[in-house]
Amino acid sequence: MIRTLIFLLLSSIGTASFAQEPPQKETPKVVIKTQKKRGDAVNDSMYQIRIQESELDGMYIPKDLYDVFKELDKLMDEDATKTFMAYSDAEVDRKTHGSLGVWLEHKWSLSEGSRLSDYFRKMKVPHYDYMIGIIITSYHRHLHGNDLKIKEQVTFFREIWNKKQQAKAEELIQRGEVKE
Repeated sequence: MIRTLIFLLLSSIGTASFAQEPPQKETPKVVIKTQKKRGDAVNDSMYQIRIQESELDGMYIPKDLYDVFKELDKLMDEDATKTFMAYSDAEVDRKTHGSLGVWLEHKWSLSEGSRLSDYFRKMKVPHYDYMIGIIITSYHRHLHGNDLKIKEQVTFFREIWNKKQQAKAEELIQRGEVKE
């Protein structure tokens, strides 16, 4: 599939460069600025293709949180697992978000779209950083045999998101960029 996409892109570039004639006279350039709004990625056709794939860039993409646990069990060696488990539930995300969390985001395409990010999007988790937090906390709880409390985690991160969005809106109102 990737080869097909590359072939189509290269062939359209080649055709476009030979198909156009140079302009006969100088025409003024018109630049139209467009800004892609957040959330538009969900409606993007590439996003829709990506969320259907079980593998992206040669990496298996888990379909849900329990599939994540199976994959992390396979991928983490014994020493890494022991270190991970040694953290308390309250500190595990903070201590591993910059290492394990970055790996999760890149390998499982949480910010670009994957079937795992779509799983979280359907639960209304508003940002990939929060998806990472839920994965890390849930995996830690899973390893310790504790209740995952997924609903509580999702609610917690939605509340943080809503507070941040409210603060941004208030700042825009104060600066006069948006009317109440």
